[in-house]
Amino acid sequence: MASFRFPRVLNDVILAHSNQFIRPTKPKNGVGSFIFPCRKLVFNYCERSGSSTNMLKYLQTRAIQFAHENPQIEVVVQPRPSKHPIIRAHYTNGLQKTKCLRGVQEDEIPEVVKSLRDHSGMRLRRWKKYVVSDTPSVRGIYSPFHDKDSHEISDLKPKPKSH
Repeated sequence: MASFRFPRVLNDVILAHSNQFIRPTKPKNGVGSFIFPCRKLVFNYCERSGSSTNMLKYLQTRAIQFAHENPQIEVVVQPRPSKHPIIRAHYTNGLQKTKCLRGVQEDEIPEVVKSLRDHSGMRLRRWKKYVVSDTPSVRGIYSPFHDKDSHEISDLKPKPKSH
């Protein structure tokens, strides 16, 4: 395969102004391609425990299908003797989320797996400000209720006559 080379004049211009043409970007969603937040799911189960029977049924019937449908997520199955079954999700921001599946039915496990897959990986917190922005506005968030006079229904009210 032949490689593409710029003409010498263009190459000199690009090298002279490389800081203007080539700007490094941070890998984040919206720049380039979509980065899936969940990168790894670890299924832990016990082979002898009664609480792991539904997890074993899920692993035998539906886990392979889930792995084929989501190739961007690494799926790991590990035995965990004498413990309750858990699913641990690893996210791109370095955080983990763990769900215990003790007492969960086999048909409810795909919902738990889907919720772990679709989670952003950020900790849940109460937002004090409803708009998150890199450049906050000086005026604040616009609301139609800020300017009372322009939003009144003036057709129904008689206008006072001035003499």
